[in-house]
Amino acid sequence: MYMSVVMVAIGAVIAVVAAVARLLEVGDGRDVPVLVPLAGEEAALPLGPDGAAVTAAVDTATVTVAEPAPATLFALYAQPVWIAVVVVAGLVVAALFFLRLARGRAFDGGAARLAFIAAAIVTVGWLGDSILTNMTTNGALSAVSDYTYESMTFEVSLAPALAVLVIAAIGAALQVGEKLQRDTEGLV
Repeated sequence: MYMSVVMVAIGAVIAVVAAVARLLEVGDGRDVPVLVPLAGEEAALPLGPDGAAVTAAVDTATVTVAEPAPATLFALYAQPVWIAVVVVAGLVVAALFFLRLARGRAFDGGAARLAFIAAAIVTVGWLGDSILTNMTTNGALSAVSDYTYESMTFEVSLAPALAVLVIAAIGAALQVGEKLQRDTEGLV
């Protein structure tokens, strides 16, 4: 468990470094590279023999936005900060949980509360990231196409929803364990 706390600290440092790297990439808000999802797009890529063009389906592309709109620029700056804050908050809660388990205090009220707090952090982080990511990608597509690209995307990953369910189930199990421990105290 103590090694898990060390891994959590390393993860927090990695999250902060990644956020700083993205903020440096966004820089002054000019010529910003943005990864955008595409739907049903095809492009000729030099993948054939001797670099011959081959038609390929393109699911994502990195576009360079010369001058993003203010809302897009806000999302470009806010998203890496949001992700770093959420990841660090989640990792702090995980470290507290691991320390509690290492000390043999799994079935007290604090452990269950930490699990529920972690589920809330994942939920809020997931929603905020989805909103900021979609603001960024839609703004980037609008900017590079001069508002003529028809596809407005709104992508949401469902993996965090599964994580929230698992973390909340762990919290519920810890609550049941706490109740059983309280009910059986003094019986042995």
